[in-house]
Amino acid sequence: MKILSPIIFLFISAFAFGQSNTVSAGGDAEGDNGSVSFSIGQVVYTSAQSATGNINQGVQQPFDVGVVTGVEELGINLSVYPNPTSGLLTLTVDQAETQPLSFELFDASGRSVASKDNLSASTQISLDAFASGIYTLSVYRSNKPVKSFRIVRNY
Repeated sequence: MKILSPIIFLFISAFAFGQSNTVSAGGDAEGDNGSVSFSIGQVVYTSAQSATGNINQGVQQPFDVGVVTGVEELGINLSVYPNPTSGLLTLTVDQAETQPLSFELFDASGRSVASKDNLSASTQISLDAFASGIYTLSVYRSNKPVKSFRIVRNY
């Protein structure tokens, strides 16, 4: 019985992680009739069929929408909305600044895709020309980082 108990425990615990999987890629697709999220390289999935179509269900990886860690200067209150966005992003500075602020937008690979100097109290940033994905918006004062945001661009 002493040997059988650990074997039963290991057998049961092997099935305790039902929503974890390693995939090589994934994304979202949208059309006139709806939208779908997909994963590439997924080993396990289930299938459901009906007269109007079929669905292959599997594990989807969530993404985090939040503030990226960074240095935040005292006396500056920044906000970005809407996030996630489908095209137009607004960056607001709640406090009057004596030193000019600037921003730089980076794609997922760390490449700079947009920047602007001398921000106003409310700055509109157009993401219409960019593909859907996760971007990092970094705000600087005198070339020193103030705050960074993780931005999700979707369609």
